[in-house]
Amino acid sequence: MRNRLLPRALLTASLLLPLGAVWAAQPSTEAKSPVLHLEAQAYTEIDQDTVIITLQATHQSSEQSVVTQALAQTVAAVLDEVKTQDVVKVSSGHYSVRPQHDKEGRITAWIGQSQLLFESTDMKAASELAAKYQEKMPVSNVAFTVSKAARSQAEKALMSEAAQAFQERAQEMALALGYEHFAIKELHLGGSGAVYRAPKSYRTEMMMAAAPAADSLPIHQGTEEVSLSLNGSIYLLDKK
Repeated sequence: MRNRLLPRALLTASLLLPLGAVWAAQPSTEAKSPVLHLEAQAYTEIDQDTVIITLQATHQSSEQSVVTQALAQTVAAVLDEVKTQDVVKVSSGHYSVRPQHDKEGRITAWIGQSQLLFESTDMKAASELAAKYQEKMPVSNVAFTVSKAARSQAEKALMSEAAQAFQERAQEMALALGYEHFAIKELHLGGSGAVYRAPKSYRTEMMMAAAPAADSLPIHQGTEEVSLSLNGSIYLLDKK
């Protein structure tokens, strides 16, 4: 997987007057020292390694029961075949059966839709499996995202980046404010929730460019940004 580390640091700082009641448990030197609050964030851009292909069956009839039965049979037939493999995770998606009305409000027909989601880090296998059922359940959407394993690995790599950024900024701020050194009071680690990109998706227009009998779908993933934040407080020590 292609990993490009793009470390950046964002910093917020505020200087507080010493409060003896708050720091009563600290050593006397630190208890008399000002406290500075800092926040640093590190970023990396990684490949989206997971594809989610949405297959959708659509049926229409003047009778609701006919639509419901047709959807159930179509989905059951596909599920019965795909369960023989374990490379692509298959799960149920959106399901709906709704009436259609004329100008007078009378029900003229029923239309139903049922979806299956094909998800896998093996994009070739997922693409080939989805293409196999294009006649029964055409593809309605393709989305890309980052797997939990890849995201966790990226966040681990960012820990040292965030820690280094925090220490460097802490020392720079201490010197800028006229202090020689600093001591860490407390730290809090945050995950990638601060920066999130929704899974990249392609609608049916792109899928329809491929013939129903194609062996696979023309898909290509992008990249996603993962971030890690580190915020906390430091004591400013040894006034110049």
